[in-house]
Amino acid sequence: MVSYTILTGWQTPVGVLALLIIIWVCFSVATCFVALRLTVRWRQNARLLPDDYWITWAWMCMLTMTILQTQQMESLWYLTYLGAGRIAYDPEAAVKNQYQLTRWQFPIIKLFWITVWSVKASFLSLFFRLIQGFPILRRLWYAVCVFAALALLGCILASTLTCSPPSDYFHGGCDSPKEIWMQTFNVVYSTSVDIATDLMIMGLPIAALPSLQLDLRKKIALGFVFGLGFIIICVAIVRMTQVVVGDQVDLVGLAIWGAVETATALVVGSLPPLKSIIARGVRKVQSSRGGGKSSSNTNGRYGDHSSNRNTRGTAGDRYGHGTSSRAAIVSESIPLDGMHKSTQVDGGIYVQKTFTTFVDKDDSSRDGDDEMAIIRQGRI
Repeated sequence: MVSYTILTGWQTPVGVLALLIIIWVCFSVATCFVALRLTVRWRQNARLLPDDYWITWAWMCMLTMTILQTQQMESLWYLTYLGAGRIAYDPEAAVKNQYQLTRWQFPIIKLFWITVWSVKASFLSLFFRLIQGFPILRRLWYAVCVFAALALLGCILASTLTCSPPSDYFHGGCDSPKEIWMQTFNVVYSTSVDIATDLMIMGLPIAALPSLQLDLRKKIALGFVFGLGFIIICVAIVRMTQVVVGDQVDLVGLAIWGAVETATALVVGSLPPLKSIIARGVRKVQSSRGGGKSSSNTNGRYGDHSSNRNTRGTAGDRYGHGTSSRAAIVSESIPLDGMHKSTQVDGGIYVQKTFTTFVDKDDSSRDGDDEMAIIRQGRI
């Protein structure tokens, strides 16, 4: 008779179907943000920038990881229920599923770290364009890149050396007390270097803020954008605390929080371009409201609105794309001498003068992010 024991960790509230829904919902949310980011960037620049390619690569890695996580479900839950005593022990089936699970876990763990580090590379690529005018920060940027590369290599090696020898990954091993301890150490170590790398990356642009001649409001806004990585750090800490149960790793929790952290990284990595387009839209709305009011007052007081339309076409052609014109008719009283008294009206005649004002639109933000434009404006 099979004894039914209580499942531990995330095995208790989550079943096979729920786990599948979680990982695919996370992937779908990340996909929506990445697609929106790429669309915005393409509309802004008519091309993709290096940080966009890193995000695209991270999305491809997450897609592959999600597919592999789906494939491992049968083996994962068989061994989970077997460990809880919910199914009868079958030596042949146990060995087969252990073998399959270790084979799936080997690439899944690597893809997880490659996805997270690709998002870090995207932030590094974005921040490099922001700190080019700061020689010291530019040197530190290279140092952070080296540290990030070594940290990623360390995570991959740590997960590879979990099994002793590593060939046990493909022969159904990795269940000795030492190897179980290595699994826990791997989670703690990789999370630690993950957090350290995020802090270093965020510190680069934040360190440039005191040197900028900007008002406090703009500095706070930039600091918020540059500090988005704190969201990923919080998720990484929660992941570590939820995955490590006692002296073992909860594989169901590892699958859940692996999907959550990669999705969070992709969403956060997609936010800077989206923030730029939202801020630009707000400014356009504010500008249109103010401009409409000013135009109405000018036309009502000084002249006909049709002259505004006629002048706009020719002026735009003369001064190039990105300029708009506004024509106004001003009535001016000019005193006359005695020879022209017969033509005076209330002591003067009224001469209509038409002048055109030109407003230059700064489209430089189309070549980069708003953050880049603010950094350029605020440099000493």
